[in-house]
Amino acid sequence: MSKMTNITGISLPLAVWLANDDYDFVPGDKSISATALLKSTRQILLGERLTSEVRQTPDVADRIASSFGTAIHDSIERVWSDPKKIVRALEKLNLPKQVTENIRINPGDLEEGEIPIWLEQRGSREIMGYTISGKFDMVVDGDLHDFKTTSVYSYLSGNKDEDYSLQGSIYRWIHHDKITSDTIKIEFMFTDWQGAQAKQNSDYPQQKLHQHSVPLLSLKETEKWIIKKLRHLEQYASVDEKLIPECTDVELWRSSPVYKYYADPAKASLPNSRSTKNFDNLMEANAFRASKGKGIVVTVPGQVKACAYCQSAPICTQKDQYNYA
Repeated sequence: MSKMTNITGISLPLAVWLANDDYDFVPGDKSISATALLKSTRQILLGERLTSEVRQTPDVADRIASSFGTAIHDSIERVWSDPKKIVRALEKLNLPKQVTENIRINPGDLEEGEIPIWLEQRGSREIMGYTISGKFDMVVDGDLHDFKTTSVYSYLSGNKDEDYSLQGSIYRWIHHDKITSDTIKIEFMFTDWQGAQAKQNSDYPQQKLHQHSVPLLSLKETEKWIIKKLRHLEQYASVDEKLIPECTDVELWRSSPVYKYYADPAKASLPNSRSTKNFDNLMEANAFRASKGKGIVVTVPGQVKACAYCQSAPICTQKDQYNYA
């Protein structure tokens, strides 16, 4: 049993809640979960090389976000696991009685007209001598749903859509008898949603809960991706750490660069000096400088965020290139 710290002194009632972990995947030789497979090759391989002496002891405060997410998942599952609660809720929503009577939760054999709903089902599939395991949140009559408690920025940036697609595709590859839809429906529950922003910006999610559909790869494309990733892991499994491919900007969660225009070039080198105007595009920044006939454009590289959350960081030399703390 791994130990945890409580550096910030979170109260015992909440610390016990945070320290609890019901994750039911038990890693073994040549077994890997769908979510783990989405990590970079470097992160996976270095994670396997960590020793107990080097591995950082986790703190309960680091589990706040995941515990909130788990609490939401558990709450949804409890409702959908209770037939009486389902019937009462569907009646309140004025759904046809025929729908209510035909819903089957985690069914065995189905009869014509019945609507299957599967909750938190773990499955696995063998390939190349590996066992790939995956546990989805919910499948409603073939449609895959995944619940995400996250920030509005995570949704607006769209930089997680590829991961959502791959995760859903692997789930379908494993659970192809249950998941028949070509999309994964991400059920966003925003932790920082603001009504005022929704009124002012049409691109901002208009509700605190928002469904976002992401296309899945075909079963053939998914298997091809899995095989390529497993071969990549085998290719670099025993090489020196510095020879393992570096994480990409996407895997590093690197933000976009900012191009800062200073009307007074002298201010560009001063600490905490505010720029005259910021741009997302270098061409636009240079055009603006040219129109003013003076000043300077300074490129501020995108900031790396993933290293701060990576368990492999203690033995990774790539992270030494960045100021991510």
